[in-house]
Amino acid sequence: MRSYLARPLMLSVVGSLMMAGGCVSEKDYMEARAACTAANALLVNSQNALHDEVVRNQNLEEALKNYKAAVDSRNAQLEQLQIAHDKLGKNFKELYDQYQKAMAGGTPQPIGPLPEPLDKALRKFAKDNPELIEYLPQYGMVKLKSDLTFAPGSVDIKTASGDALRQFVQILNSADAARFNVYIAGHTDDIPIKKHETFEQHPDNWYLSVHRAVAVEKVMTGAGLEPKRIGVMGFGEYHPIAPNAPGNKGNVLNRRVEIWIVPPDRFLTAGGQEAPAPAPAPGPASGGE
Repeated sequence: MRSYLARPLMLSVVGSLMMAGGCVSEKDYMEARAACTAANALLVNSQNALHDEVVRNQNLEEALKNYKAAVDSRNAQLEQLQIAHDKLGKNFKELYDQYQKAMAGGTPQPIGPLPEPLDKALRKFAKDNPELIEYLPQYGMVKLKSDLTFAPGSVDIKTASGDALRQFVQILNSADAARFNVYIAGHTDDIPIKKHETFEQHPDNWYLSVHRAVAVEKVMTGAGLEPKRIGVMGFGEYHPIAPNAPGNKGNVLNRRVEIWIVPPDRFLTAGGQEAPAPAPAPGPASGGE
């Protein structure tokens, strides 16, 4: 292609010289021929450069097409992530609202009426111990008044409260109550632990609430209530049922131990049943206040 283009260009130059003067000298001819060769080389270089630019442009267009496809794919992924993010944000807000209500001492959800014979027994139990016990049938919950159950800053249960708890265990071990589990939850007011002797055993209200719940559990298991039916917890000062007085002055109503009688399908663990014995391993036998 290059020689095909160069030959007409050279002949055109030579022909122009002959037409202009008839005959040309060898010197002029050689100069014309050299000029023609240089012009032809320049033309070939220009064509090659143009071809290279065309290829480069095609490559850029292909790269741009691929980049646009990648951007579209990334935008689609971002859109899906945004949808997932918005959904998680909504779920988080709902859970956080529930948490705030719980921390604010929101009203507990009713468990439902207990069996009539059990409800009747608990009503009588509360009536026989009005200074110590309050029964809330809509929640299936018996409440111990801490100020009458414990000495200030202590987890030692007073004699009258211990006797009442043992009566309570007899009710819980009756046929009407045997299938129910028991939650024991300790609560305090917002008065900080100040006495040195109290602080050594109960550094804050969390400890005091839990330790009091454990003390109630010890009396009840000692009276014959099966440990596997029991859950023990403490809420410190964070679930008041009445406003505490300003300046960490507390409220006697918030100092309490709640005992919830709970259906087995609402227990906090999948345990409580006897686990099957493991198969023997192969091999030789071997042995605030």
